[in-house]
This record gives sequence, structure tokens and C-alpha cells, in this order.
Amino acid sequence: MEMGIPDVNIMVQMNTTTMRPSEAVQVCLDEKVPLFCAGLGNPGFMVDQAHARGMKVLGVTGNSKNARRMAASNVDIIVAQGHEGGGHTGRIGTMALLPMAIDAASPKPVLAAGGIGDGRGIAASLAMGCAGVWIGTRFLATVEGGALGINKQKILDSTDEDTRVSRAYTGKTLRASYSRFHDLWDASGLDPVPFPMQVLISSALIAGFIEANKPDYVGGLAGQISGLIHEIKPAARLLEDLVEETVDILSRKLPETVIAK
Repeated sequence: MEMGIPDVNIMVQMNTTTMRPSEAVQVCLDEKVPLFCAGLGNPGFMVDQAHARGMKVLGVTGNSKNARRMAASNVDIIVAQGHEGGGHTGRIGTMALLPMAIDAASPKPVLAAGGIGDGRGIAASLAMGCAGVWIGTRFLATVEGGALGINKQKILDSTDEDTRVSRAYTGKTLRASYSRFHDLWDASGLDPVPFPMQVLISSALIAGFIEANKPDYVGGLAGQISGLIHEIKPAARLLEDLVEETVDILSRKLPETVIAK
């Protein structure tokens, strides 16, 4: 009331992956999707069923302990995401996490995630022993990226210090572009309700801020790599640029600047 936020109508669908995960997993199994990706927890419980259907399973982890669990569960690909990453994130930085996750998951392939947005990050990940990379924020800031326009602009305007980790959005630790919503929630003294119910509260609040034209209170999921992003470009061109820069680093710059004896 104090902020003049209007009433908003938001549609809450109870038949989504978030609200009914078991049913959603079963749909993926029934449809035999080529690759099942689990962003939270260990998908080991469904690996045998997936493999029996010719599917591959990918799991995202923020620590080496869960990387080891996933490998033991026969998950096909493991994404090790460092604290720098956008969205739900853990406590360990990418540079420290990658070698430990690779060792823990061996011989399963590990993809690097968190703080990777150009060829330098890709080349570094490959040098660490990763099989590839998993890039989020940089592809959000593309023409085809699914983020709202206001959130894409926040990424462009950000420095490396302009994201925050908070439980205000979902009830779990989540990194997003800084907005005054973070300050508002912290000042309230309220504890978030458990995931996924906190999503309903934050979604309604954010929808109200957008309707009231209060962009200072709006910020979408984004990682610390936001400070490196200054342009919205087509996803295909971005991919080409990333590959070209990575190849140039590995084939020209490193041989010219690093001499092994």
C-alpha cells in the first residue's frame, strides 16, 4: 500500500515441474527425451529408467560431494557450477570447484558453469580438464534469450558487483541482478517460506513492481559474469564468437605466450 503497488493477477499453475516434480520426471521418461537435465539434487533415482529408454541424464552440482554421488548413480554428464553462477547457487567458487568435482566424478565428463561468458572462460575450463561448458547468463542476454527486456538491460548495466545471493526469490539461495527488492526483503525481517511456495510470493511482488513501473525493484536471475556483458546479440553469432575466441586462445595466444620446457 505504501509503495502504490497495484493489485495484479498472476496465474499459478500447479501442474508444473516445480510443483509436481515426480509427475514431470515421469512425463520425460514416457516421452523418452534425449537428455534429462536436473538442476536441483541428485537425479540418480531415475537414471536406470532413463538409460533403459535410451536417454542421457545430466546433473548440476555445486560441490564435489554431490558430484561423487551423481557419478556413483551413473549420471552421464555432471555440471559443476561455481558460486559465481546465476540462479540457484552453492558456496564454492568455480576455480576451486572444478578440479575437485572432476576428481570426484572421474571418469564421468564434467562441464564447467558459473562465471563463464567468453572464450577465456571456456579455454580455462578446458585447461582444467572439463569436457565443455554450461553457459547461462551470457545466453540470457541474447536476442532469443528468455529473460524479460528489463532483466536483459539489468545485465547490460551491471558490473561484476551488481548481483546478490538471496533466499527471497525461491526460498533457496539464488543469485540475481541486484534490485531494491533485495533491500526491501532484508529490511522486512521476514524469513522466506520453503521452496517452492516462496516463488509464489516473490512472483506476485515482482509482477506488482513491473505493473507499477518500478524497475529499481526488478532484477532477474543472473551471474557475476554480467559485468562482462555489454551487448545483446543473436545466439548463433554469440556461439560463433565464443568458439572463435576459444580456438584463437588455444591455438595462437597460448603457444605464443607460454613456453613449456
